[in-house]
Amino acid sequence: MKSFFINLDRCSTKKDLMQYQFPEAERIVALDGKTLSPESIIPYHVDRYWRDPSWNRRFTKGEVGCILSHIVCWKKCLELNEPILILEDDVEVVDPDYLNKASAYIKDFDFLYLARRPVEGSPTPINKDLVIPEFCYWCCAYVITPKVAKILIEYFNTHPLIPTDEIVPAILGVHRWEYMNANHSLKVAAFKNNLIQPVKGAYENSETESIEDIWEDFNFHILTVATDPSKAHLLLNKNDNIINLGEGVEWKGGNMAKGPGGGQKINLVKSFLETLNDNDIVMFVDGYDTFINSSYDEILNRYFNFKKEIVFSAEKTCWPDKSISELFPETGGYKFLNSGTYIGTVKYLKELFAPEIQDHEDDQLYAQKRYLNNLDWVSLDYESYIFLCLSGLEENTSITKNNWIVNTETNCTTCVVHGNGGEYTKRALDNLYALSSTKNIKYSDYVMRSISPDMIVIENLFSRDWCDKVIEETNRFPFKPLDTDSYPAQEVRLDQIDKLLLNEYIQKYYNVIVPICQNYWPKLTMYNIRDLFTIKYTLNTQKSLRLHNDMSLVTGSMKLNDNYEGGVLNFPRQEVSNLDLKVGDMLLWPGQVTHPHESLDLISGDKYSLTMWTERLNSGDSYGDYTL
Repeated sequence: MKSFFINLDRCSTKKDLMQYQFPEAERIVALDGKTLSPESIIPYHVDRYWRDPSWNRRFTKGEVGCILSHIVCWKKCLELNEPILILEDDVEVVDPDYLNKASAYIKDFDFLYLARRPVEGSPTPINKDLVIPEFCYWCCAYVITPKVAKILIEYFNTHPLIPTDEIVPAILGVHRWEYMNANHSLKVAAFKNNLIQPVKGAYENSETESIEDIWEDFNFHILTVATDPSKAHLLLNKNDNIINLGEGVEWKGGNMAKGPGGGQKINLVKSFLETLNDNDIVMFVDGYDTFINSSYDEILNRYFNFKKEIVFSAEKTCWPDKSISELFPETGGYKFLNSGTYIGTVKYLKELFAPEIQDHEDDQLYAQKRYLNNLDWVSLDYESYIFLCLSGLEENTSITKNNWIVNTETNCTTCVVHGNGGEYTKRALDNLYALSSTKNIKYSDYVMRSISPDMIVIENLFSRDWCDKVIEETNRFPFKPLDTDSYPAQEVRLDQIDKLLLNEYIQKYYNVIVPICQNYWPKLTMYNIRDLFTIKYTLNTQKSLRLHNDMSLVTGSMKLNDNYEGGVLNFPRQEVSNLDLKVGDMLLWPGQVTHPHESLDLISGDKYSLTMWTERLNSGDSYGDYTL
């Protein structure tokens, strides 16, 4: 009996092992699902609505390549018009006499499993070697006859593709689902003990199971409702392909300032779903208080990892009806559904939104009640894996150096940020948007100029509005000198102020200040912020600061206001001052020896400035208190 093994061209190591173990077997070049597309496999097409019965996973690219490769082998069986042994390339021999045993028994059967994994039911003994198999998986080692090969090939001439491990037992009449059972009167047997088995780790490393490689037979649609597009600038400015269902529509969904509403959003989505294929994927995000901070591929990969048809965002509080909070099941994280962001398959979104909702009714309460109907195909994103609901988490977010936004409560990066709250939440949203957008800004986009040997200015590093907010924040605390300071000044440390402002400074520090300093002073390598504080000068407290040096590798100073007279930061040795610098310009110099400086007498008004001290960051050091 002839033997064949299926092997991808890029899996040369597996090929060598198979040729060593099965020297008599002929290699069949496998079709690589990673390189295929729905158009390239015509006349075949994949069952779009197939879901793995154990994991609710869509068809993978590996499964497509696998079933098409087995079809090639089945056609080889018909061409030879004799039984053949088909092997996958991740198996090993258990019984060296496997070929003789299979050859002896195939005369009495239409199909023989040489390896199987029981799934459901009990086998029926035939003799000392064979059983009639229960429903089982594994098509990694089997003998097929032309009779069965012809039935399988003809099936896929008129039906969409499903995975090999499902179609084979279905055709053989030993599938767990009765409606799939075929009535072909086939004689099927399996060896009681496997003669061949998968190598260790074959399943875990199988490309057919890769959740990151879903067969792309769907379109991805991102929807929002923004009847006033100008209010959706965070969302629409960077995402031209978002479909705004609110464009040119009269809003009848209520006023959130006066109470819950928003049913019109669901009705607009419902109408649009009717224009789509049931297998397409839709992501909805509220228009006025969301932004997307990752690639669409990343969002889809994370969605597929949920292995659910619909995923809603989750939040910390039950709104708008607190009385139903006890009805929500525990999730291990945030457990209250937020309807402002969700993603799902069109078919199931249609079912979810089937009950009627009036335009003025509350969309979130509607979605919560649908979720509480125990729909097992709906999940909540309870860790902010895709969607971060910011209300209650304004002080619990950070940004990594590669601009991932992190929910620090769950330690999870996220893809879409939703400012589902009041003014403070919206401010946190704007801040995160600004910080995450710095990945599109190079430090070279800032004007840097030298005003003296070893003194540089970064122009317009911060806006006047940001500087005003720092003044406002630091004035909430008492300005006072440090007890240990040899040159005391009236100061407030920035680690006490609004975290959103501080984070914006830290992000600019690593994205702009550090690269410029490393370029200008290359031997100084990396810097850590040693201290960061606001200094205040007034006529009634402290008007000046005498000449001194800083305990700082590189010092930075920035005017926070300019509505005062005098108070000039002066460098006598360099004959330089900050008199002509603007609010938001950052002056930088080596702090410890060569650049003594002083603050001259204040004449009128109150002067505020920001001072930064840095130190060398040695290997293994942390970034101290001033980090994201």
